[in-house]
Amino acid sequence: MKRIKILSFVLPLLTLLLSSCSLETDNDAGRLEGMWHLVSVETISTGVTEDLSEQVVFWSFQAKLLQMEDKTGQVNSYLYRFRIDNDQLRLSSPYLFDRENGDHPLTAYEATLGRYGIKSLTPTFRIERVDRRKLVINDGTVRLYFDKF
Repeated sequence: MKRIKILSFVLPLLTLLLSSCSLETDNDAGRLEGMWHLVSVETISTGVTEDLSEQVVFWSFQAKLLQMEDKTGQVNSYLYRFRIDNDQLRLSSPYLFDRENGDHPLTAYEATLGRYGIKSLTPTFRIERVDRRKLVINDGTVRLYFDKF
């Protein structure tokens, strides 16, 4: 009988405690969740648009992580943490993605980030459009156009 009383107190408390936890794997990506094909990069100051639709450059959002990858394997891949606040996409904690030798934190901008439309080490983008098929973001210097993959 005493055991039942203890369990009737501990189990609801344990349930409450576990349900209030926020795990690192909680999904924060929302409408950005999944894989996006980078199809074009527009330089805002000149209006010049680079067509990437025939190339295999992808941004993949999952939980709190963003992976940028050129599927040809000829260009470095990168990982970022991201945060979405009021239609702002903030990228932070960049890493060179290298599973074989261990991911390496970036402390300086690498030119190959430009392949992904990234012009600074930790950019902030304004989300201009996002729906089931299209994503458009800009950081004031470039506007990136994506198709959902």
